[in-house]
Amino acid sequence: MPIHLRSTRPPHLSVIGLPRPSQRARRHLWLGLLLAGLAAIFLGLSLLALVGVAGLLAGLGNTPPPVAESLPVQPTPLVLVIPGNAPRLAAPPMPGPAELVSVAAAPLPTPAPTAQPQPPGGIGGPVAELQPLPQRQQKRIVTYADLFRTVGDPVSIDWRLLAALAYRESRMDPTALGRDGDMGLMQILPTTWDEFAPQVAAANPFDPQENVQVAAFYLVYLQEFLARLGVDDLRWVLAAYNWGPERVRRHLAEGKGWEDLPAPVQRYAADILYSAFGATGNP
Repeated sequence: MPIHLRSTRPPHLSVIGLPRPSQRARRHLWLGLLLAGLAAIFLGLSLLALVGVAGLLAGLGNTPPPVAESLPVQPTPLVLVIPGNAPRLAAPPMPGPAELVSVAAAPLPTPAPTAQPQPPGGIGGPVAELQPLPQRQQKRIVTYADLFRTVGDPVSIDWRLLAALAYRESRMDPTALGRDGDMGLMQILPTTWDEFAPQVAAANPFDPQENVQVAAFYLVYLQEFLARLGVDDLRWVLAAYNWGPERVRRHLAEGKGWEDLPAPVQRYAADILYSAFGATGNP
C-alpha cells in the first residue's frame, strides 16, 4: 500500500497589501480638499476687504472738511435780559426848569377825577394837623401843571417840586408800575399807599390826582419826621422818599452825613432839585 508522504515544501506565502480605497472614498477626499481650498480663498478675500475698509476710514479721518461757501451774515439783534434782582439802570437826563414847565403843560392822558379832600398846612407843619378837609369846589384840572398846583398849593409845596418828582419817578406816566410794585405817577410803594392813602381819602393809586395827593402828604410826613431828627434840608426829604425814612434815620444815628449817602441817592435828590429849581441844594 503506497504511503503518501506530506510535502515538506514550505507553504506558499502570499503577499498581503493594503486594500485600495474605493471610488466613493476618493470622491469624499477630493470634496474635502475642494471645500478647504474654497474656505482658504474666502478667508483671504475677507482679510483683504477688512484691510481696505480700515484704510478707507483712516483716509476719511484725515480729510479736511469742505470749505463752505462764504455768504453775507446779517447781524442778530441783541436782547438784554435783566434779572429781577439786577440794579436799576441809570435814569435818563432830567429836563431843566424851562423844559420841565413845557413838559408839565401837557394835558393829562386821562380825565382828572372830581375834587378830592386836600391835606392842610405847610410842608414843615406838624403831621398831626394834616386831616382831610371836606370836599370843595376846585378849578378844572387839564394839564399836569394844573394838577401839581391844585395839590401842592394847599400844603405849600412848590408845584415844580412835584412835577420834577413825578418826572423822575415815572416820566409823567399815571399808569406806571415799578419793579417793586411802585404805583402810578409818583411811584408810591404799596405799603406807603396803604398807610397814607386813608389820610386823604384816596382809593385809586393810578388816579393822577389821588396819587399826587398821597405823595404830597407823604412829603409833609417826611419833612416832620426829619425835623424831629434835627434835619431841615429838602435834599434829605427827597433822599428819604427814595431810600426810605428808616434807612435815613439809621444813617443819621450813625453820625454819617450827606456825602456818606449812596451815590444814586445823592444823584436822585440832585436831579429833582436841578429840574425843579435849577440848583442841587435847597431852593
